[in-house]
Amino acid sequence: MSWKEAPKYTLADGDILVSRLGNGVGNAATVRDAGYAVFAGYLVRFRVNRSRAVPEFVGYQLQSPTWRQYVKGFRSGAAQPTLNAVQMANFTFRLPSLDEQRAVAAVLGALDDKIAANTRLAAIADDLAAATVRRALDTSASIRLDELAIIKMGSSPTGATLNESGDGLVFYQGVRDFGTRFPSRRVWTTAPTRTADEGDVLVSVRAPVGEVNLANERLCIGRGLAAVRSRSAHQSTLFHLLKHVPEAWAPYEAEGTVFGSINRAQLHSLELPRLADGIDPEALELEVRALESRIASALRESSTLTALRDTLLPQLMSGKLRVREAAEMAGL
Repeated sequence: MSWKEAPKYTLADGDILVSRLGNGVGNAATVRDAGYAVFAGYLVRFRVNRSRAVPEFVGYQLQSPTWRQYVKGFRSGAAQPTLNAVQMANFTFRLPSLDEQRAVAAVLGALDDKIAANTRLAAIADDLAAATVRRALDTSASIRLDELAIIKMGSSPTGATLNESGDGLVFYQGVRDFGTRFPSRRVWTTAPTRTADEGDVLVSVRAPVGEVNLANERLCIGRGLAAVRSRSAHQSTLFHLLKHVPEAWAPYEAEGTVFGSINRAQLHSLELPRLADGIDPEALELEVRALESRIASALRESSTLTALRDTLLPQLMSGKLRVREAAEMAGL
């Protein structure tokens, strides 16, 4: 794109961007605080006629099940899903009065704002916990991971035992379902092989090597993961030690192979920094655990708010639920 073309690609507050290519086709977002920004060629920009529609309301329409079903009709059977601007523009939806649109967008926006605030809180607490652990380390001295923790390598159950209906034990093969702290349920197995217990650190042993999450329930781990548990019950400290010491994982990211990996022996012998002399490991664990508790609380609330928003959204979009009722349900 040349500087002469830039103006027609410039974004303004309230513009709606929709992905037109790949696995994310149909994903939409409403622009806020655009400043001076342009959009990429794999996106389509819609600029709402504000005399008829509220941008945020239209943006939420493009997150509704009706929109997802519409997009699905164009994805079926396509190796590389695509959706052009004309196809997007042909999507029809209910458009109530401007006042109702604003009210609907305000309710859903308030929930999204709370979710965003929790996300920021979790990120700040994570940074603080990471800094707390880093300050406690002596980077000139190291200790093997198997001296600090009990390690269990994953083993995948057979494909015939897998399902998405919630039958059996939740199963994670690798990082696909990892979240900020906890993985998201998607697949279950009726014949678990290797399991992790609640609170175990889940470590990716295949690219990207060293990504971590926490098990929030008993679950089955596949070949792409290992479960790690502190020998001294300093689980929060161990989590941040594994998460925020990237140099420990660097040798395994692409060691002579296209895709990085770490095997059982290498994981057991992984060298991590020791705690510095004079650091009380119990006091450190209590400090970090308190921060982890705040993070978990924020993420649990966000999960509840997300479920509520996703329940309210289609009902508000269709007009089946009145705004006042939705606001009461959301505690607004």
